[in-house]
Amino acid sequence: MTVKTKITLFIVGAGFVSSLLFSVVVFYELLEQPFKLLDAVLKEEAYRATSMILKRQSASESASLETVDHVMYAYWIEIYEQGTNKMLYQSDLAKRVKLPQVNPRSSPTAKAVITRGQIKLDQDRSQKLTFRVRTVSIELDGRSFVVQIARTMEKLEDEIWELVFGIVAALIFSALALIAISRFIAGKILQPIGRMKDLTQDISEKNLGQRIPAGEGRDEFSELARAINRMLDRLQYSFVRQRDFLFDTSHELKTPLTTMRLTVDEICTSDRENLPPFMMDNLLRLNNQVLRMERLVKDLLNLSSLETLTGIDPKPVQITELLSSLAGEYKFLADAQNIKMDIRLPMRLVTHGDREKLHRAFSNILDNAIKYNLDGGQIELTGDQSAAELTVTIANTGPGVAEAEIPKVFDQFYRVEKSKSILNGGSGLGLAIAKRIVELHGGNVKFESRQDGRTLVTVSLPRRGLNL
Repeated sequence: MTVKTKITLFIVGAGFVSSLLFSVVVFYELLEQPFKLLDAVLKEEAYRATSMILKRQSASESASLETVDHVMYAYWIEIYEQGTNKMLYQSDLAKRVKLPQVNPRSSPTAKAVITRGQIKLDQDRSQKLTFRVRTVSIELDGRSFVVQIARTMEKLEDEIWELVFGIVAALIFSALALIAISRFIAGKILQPIGRMKDLTQDISEKNLGQRIPAGEGRDEFSELARAINRMLDRLQYSFVRQRDFLFDTSHELKTPLTTMRLTVDEICTSDRENLPPFMMDNLLRLNNQVLRMERLVKDLLNLSSLETLTGIDPKPVQITELLSSLAGEYKFLADAQNIKMDIRLPMRLVTHGDREKLHRAFSNILDNAIKYNLDGGQIELTGDQSAAELTVTIANTGPGVAEAEIPKVFDQFYRVEKSKSILNGGSGLGLAIAKRIVELHGGNVKFESRQDGRTLVTVSLPRRGLNL
């Protein structure tokens, strides 16, 4: 899970919980108001009904009751005279439905089943109605009355459900809005991190001098950028020291090794007849080791000089001619191992580059193809080109390389078959040098080892700038 997603979830979670708590408080506050209002209406209607009963006692009782029934059609009412408990009035709805007696200090709800045939009060399919019931004590004209009054809550319940749905819809909308806003805010907050990531991905051993802009701020991101820059300073210092040490050491070893080789050659040439056989064998082994050391030092110097380069002076290079010449140079070495060389190159394979460096790169690859081949094996040298690039593939029938080892073949001093490399004088720098040269030309090298025992090295070089 990304940091941006975590920040988004945190903001949305905190906002949603806050909105939910606020909505619950508002819901309960809003829920109490309709009940208070309904209780007030019930009390008012109780006074009104009692007043109407008293005013019409001088008229006929039936006329009085009919008028009250008409006015109080939707109410459940029973009016008693306090002390005698004589019922002065009972509404038509009270005659049809029995509701429990309630304490004057409470306002409970009660449910009753009333069919539409009895009376129409917005019943639903279940015919069940909920009543808000209240008992009111009234003093009028020096007389005391107890009025129990009730009214259905169907419309009020509908309003409550509408309120619930409205709150739920508002919570969903606020959550969606929070997601959008929090993702935008998280993106803004993490924008400096994204820029740092893009810049650090471009930093490698070839451009360790690049730094991340830290700005003048004192926030955490500016401090992080400064810390990364300080780390890059230490890395660059260590890398330069290591490279200089390798270059200086290789350069210092070059002259003594040359002197040793020439001395051993002179001894072997001048005193061959006077030296015992065992000493001559030791001198020859010493000479081979000195030659190997010389090649290693030469490769180290070449690699060090290539590492310091940032570009080349490109000129048109005839790759077909260069590779044909190389194949001729290595033909004798291939014939010594009965290796057949199959060369298939276009007549005009041209690129822009440094001929000497490309010669060294292809020489290293071809040298490996012969050294790590089977006796009686085969080497295929093929080429192709398009308007944008040319490709050269060198394939051999060697023992191959394990899939897990393939990413390491271009590492410095890496050798798949260490015993054979030492026997052939290999240093493990040939492919590293070749890769660096190809990268200086803006190309790339790909290494493949197939299950059929064929190993392929494919070099791709751009052909930009050529008027062909």
